[in-house]
Amino acid sequence: MIDRILSSRWALRVLALVLTLVLYSVTTDTAKETDSSLSLLGNDTEVITDVPVEVINDSKDVVVSGVPEAVTMKVTGSRNVIKAMEQQGDFKVEVNLHNASVGTQVVKLEAKDLPEGIKAVITPKEVTVTIQEKITKEFIVEPELSSGLVAAGFKAGTPTTDVSTIKVTGPRDTILNITTVKAKVTAERALTETTTIKTNVTVLDNNYNKITNVELNKTTVEVTVPVSQSGKSVPIKLIQKGIPKDNVTIASLNANISEVTLEGDAKVLDEIDVIEVPVDVSDVTGTIIKKIELTVPAKTTLISSPVINVTISTGQKVKTVKQNKKNDCRKEGHI
Repeated sequence: MIDRILSSRWALRVLALVLTLVLYSVTTDTAKETDSSLSLLGNDTEVITDVPVEVINDSKDVVVSGVPEAVTMKVTGSRNVIKAMEQQGDFKVEVNLHNASVGTQVVKLEAKDLPEGIKAVITPKEVTVTIQEKITKEFIVEPELSSGLVAAGFKAGTPTTDVSTIKVTGPRDTILNITTVKAKVTAERALTETTTIKTNVTVLDNNYNKITNVELNKTTVEVTVPVSQSGKSVPIKLIQKGIPKDNVTIASLNANISEVTLEGDAKVLDEIDVIEVPVDVSDVTGTIIKKIELTVPAKTTLISSPVINVTISTGQKVKTVKQNKKNDCRKEGHI
């Protein structure tokens, strides 16, 4: 029976077809199992942002600019490996400038120390960098006093710093563009005495813009600001002016301050012992507070407030009754 079937041409064709279908089924199942195994391994593609960039450069006499601090990296491979590297911060990019010369050039960014099976695409792939000679130059530190640093009635002398100069290191073009090095002095309260204040140093270019891509051998300095009293403190004297209205008497005049500070020619100030302030009482009907603008002698300037408050306290006149002595005598005669 079997021999008869095998000797039939059609039987052999049917048998071949069945074997083909069986082989196809086995191959498909194997492929599915392989895909399933890869899926279990966790192959994936992820985008890693803020990957740090390291500059490889043997020369300490040059300054490199144009290299980004961080880039984006698209990585493909085992999900577990990618996650582990990401958590440990192992993704890094480098720019190799071993053979680079001074000037501007385009260089490639390369992934650093990737394990086998991990592939990466970096964005951007290339960057334009500028390599300049590094130089150091010494600059005088110039103290700068902020507005309102010294209180009214006081003046600042010439400030001094604990160091007179500082050294600035950076790219040649940048260093040659430096105009001044400032140490601006500020304080929480206006100064009334000589004070030493620690402040930051600022490097400015020709347009007085702040320069940051340089290194300073000293970033802060101590500035001593001499403070002394300017002018002269003079007492004020209130002088009643005008005649009060009927039935009103002036009990007292009191100002909110007792003295003012004047600034001006020394000889003129020496001759001033008091500032008289006239207070008009002709329109006063009761106790009030008047604002009075002060007038100071010629060749002097008022440093303190130009307006004072004067409290005018009043009372009423007491009416006196005059007795008629003649009438009183007549009355006494009728008794």
